[in-house]
Amino acid sequence: MKNIYFLITLLFCCLITSSCDKAFLDKAPGVDLTEDNAFLNKASLETFMTTIYKYSVHSNFRYRNQGDIPFSQVNNTDCIHPSSSMSDEGDASEASFVNSNRWNEGVILPSNIVNVEDFRYFIRWIALRQINLVLKRGNEVPDADEAYKKQVMAEVKFLRALNYMEMLKRYGGVPIVDQVFEAGVKVNVPRSSFEDCVKFILKDIDEALPNLPVSYSASQTGRATSVAALALKSEVLLYAASPQYNTATPVLSMANAADNKLICYGNYDANRWKLAADAAKAAIDLALENGFGLIDEPANRNPKELDNGTVGPLGNYRVSWETLNNKELIMMYQGGSAAAGAITNIGSAPLTFWNPACYGSFWSGITMPLNFIRKYEKLDGTPQTWDANGGADLIAKYAELDPRFKQSVSYTNSYYTARDPIAQIYNGGKDYVNCKGGVWLRKYIPRNATSANFVMNDVIFRVNELYLNYAEALNEASGPVQAAYDAINAIRTRSGMPNLPTGLSQDQFRQRVRNEIAIEMLNDDHRFWDLRRWLIAENDGVMNGKFEGLQITRSGTSPNFKYSWIPYVFETRTFKKEMYLHPFPQTEVLKGNLIQNPGW
Repeated sequence: MKNIYFLITLLFCCLITSSCDKAFLDKAPGVDLTEDNAFLNKASLETFMTTIYKYSVHSNFRYRNQGDIPFSQVNNTDCIHPSSSMSDEGDASEASFVNSNRWNEGVILPSNIVNVEDFRYFIRWIALRQINLVLKRGNEVPDADEAYKKQVMAEVKFLRALNYMEMLKRYGGVPIVDQVFEAGVKVNVPRSSFEDCVKFILKDIDEALPNLPVSYSASQTGRATSVAALALKSEVLLYAASPQYNTATPVLSMANAADNKLICYGNYDANRWKLAADAAKAAIDLALENGFGLIDEPANRNPKELDNGTVGPLGNYRVSWETLNNKELIMMYQGGSAAAGAITNIGSAPLTFWNPACYGSFWSGITMPLNFIRKYEKLDGTPQTWDANGGADLIAKYAELDPRFKQSVSYTNSYYTARDPIAQIYNGGKDYVNCKGGVWLRKYIPRNATSANFVMNDVIFRVNELYLNYAEALNEASGPVQAAYDAINAIRTRSGMPNLPTGLSQDQFRQRVRNEIAIEMLNDDHRFWDLRRWLIAENDGVMNGKFEGLQITRSGTSPNFKYSWIPYVFETRTFKKEMYLHPFPQTEVLKGNLIQNPGW
């Protein structure tokens, strides 16, 4: 497959120098490190490790990835849109978000997949070469003790596993490369089976675990830990057990049925769910033993968001995503100097690109469709009613919803920032332009963010994800047993929601857990992938078919305005079965020996 190794070697000098007084990945650029002197001493190896992390650890906020990609074929705007705008979580109202629109229109091709979604495709192979080089030569460093060498070897094995997981969930089985190829050598490594890729990833994680610390000093925040490794293992096994892969027949067969092993197991095994449940439980236990945990202050389970220009206390859910370096965060992308474990406003993004124009942006933001708003239950745990004929009680409707709704979006009359304390989201209101869904998605935009003070968490792994993984996997393995209820109820309780009703069937519990995952992991770069691994993306209103919003009208006089609403269809999306897997870039397929995914 790989004629890209010559390119990899040419780019090897794109390294980052180290600094002892900042977070590990917050470094100044440098180009003075060659392959040979990367292992001259511990300091040079640390410099090299900084680059490996930079190239290996993706950002969930895609605008950050563009600066990490040393390729001219990826444009700035290709890397701006979040994956939420390509699922039922959101819609990119800005026309310049071309690539999310391409996905939603089903206009995906092998020739544009790198620009549309996987703009880190090539950089992963650079990272893998660097990782394999450390595994080959790391023991040569003369002034490093054995403990440090073992730790570094463990870190790069974790990073190799992380890179392969990112490819696995996009393409299925990919070529396994565990050695260093020299420049100029043409190498054709065929795709490995899905099962072999899973085994390879798990082997790297298991071998890394004994030599990874639980935590680091502040200046080293962002490096791989044992808790992060178990979180990654939980994710890998959860995906492996899911319907997309844990099946005798894939959703679309390869041209040669014998090649179906590249994209699924080729059989169903219920034990895969047990393995996933066990991995999630092990990760939860290690996290709790070492000071991690859910944010759950009883007084903040259901704080009263005060509308009309005033603000209330932050709810637990909002604290979990807005407060920097809180105990729920296991691993974060390191990209800013304002705080370890956070990223700053890079080139006015994402504040510029995620905020609607009415809030100081020159773009138009991400709006949440009614398709997703419907997922928020009422405070008593029952479904909210959104009548097709509309109603005159919008503010009352919002007040009845799960507290996480108001902690995730900007809605009519809500407080957004001091600059715009009352959201005028109604026909004729200045905040309504392009707000097709009826609310603006604002999770990860802090309450009073400006281009001067913008700092946010960029989360790779967090504790709430582990609880959700455990509940999902345990239900699939054993049905809705008490431990599965306990895990999901812990998530609901901390946000002021009642426990799930007892006596649910396995399928009823499955649907409730999936809904909980949708609400809790909103805008965390999970929904896009969850819909594919569950094989429900093609369902109407999910990633396919009609998308609805709210037309909102204000009547009456201040201070007694009334807000009426009516649903309407603002968009029809297309999701084709082949889109459950990415196509490999056409340039890679043309090199030979790389079998393309079905339908492409």
